[in-house]
Amino acid sequence: MERMGKWLIIFVMLLLGFCHQVSAHTLWINLTDYSPRWHQDYGAATKLYMGWGHHYPAADFLRPEALNGLSMVGPEGDKKELTPGPGGLLATRVEFEGPGGYILCAVKKPGYYTMYEKGGKVHHKLGPKEGLEGVILSLYFEQYAKALINVGKVKGNPFEKPVGHRLEIVPLANPYSLKGDGGHLLPVKVLFDGKPAKYVRVYATYMGFSTRDDFAFATFTDGEGVARIRLLHWGPWLIKAVKKSTASGDMREKCDEISLTATLTFEVP
Repeated sequence: MERMGKWLIIFVMLLLGFCHQVSAHTLWINLTDYSPRWHQDYGAATKLYMGWGHHYPAADFLRPEALNGLSMVGPEGDKKELTPGPGGLLATRVEFEGPGGYILCAVKKPGYYTMYEKGGKVHHKLGPKEGLEGVILSLYFEQYAKALINVGKVKGNPFEKPVGHRLEIVPLANPYSLKGDGGHLLPVKVLFDGKPAKYVRVYATYMGFSTRDDFAFATFTDGEGVARIRLLHWGPWLIKAVKKSTASGDMREKCDEISLTATLTFEVP
């Protein structure tokens, strides 16, 4: 009996870990060039491809219809809608009309995910928990992603204006003016419905740190919604903010938890 109890504990721990992994699918934006040079004769361009899953920089495929929008905000605040390219990574060529700071924005369609036990087996449902018994995990999720592009010579911080995502990471300094030698901190503000998101989890990692769901840095926002990321390495970076809350009101009939995730990608020279 003691041995069975030991194996039961191990099984539960593995199951909880699996639940966490499934519920933690993350959306982000990758770029082939985060700092394209500006040429007077033929401008500048880069390619974006969507990241989705647990393995940065590339994991699972994403269908175009899974997105609620893909757009670009220019240096003057003008917004341009983009059409994602074909294929699982949604590779899309992006062209720029002039030098400056550009922000690529992606929003995933919200939805529900439920894990439940029935007939001695664990089942997965991309929907609410209504009508189900043996619910292990049930959540409503929203996903937002931004990528910062530095085209040509850029002064100051052109990325500090929010784009309006429900959960959003806003850099309070231009990461392209910092260095990844461990001596520089990048302050970011996390906003929820346009207001500072206090005491939410913030994770950060750089390309090459791990091929698994590991992060090089973890912290919380303070009372002003600000977190400070120590730039430990040069190259592409991913910052993720996660805001979770217990479902209330009418949502309690559909899920147990509400999970919002925002990501920010950029490159440190």
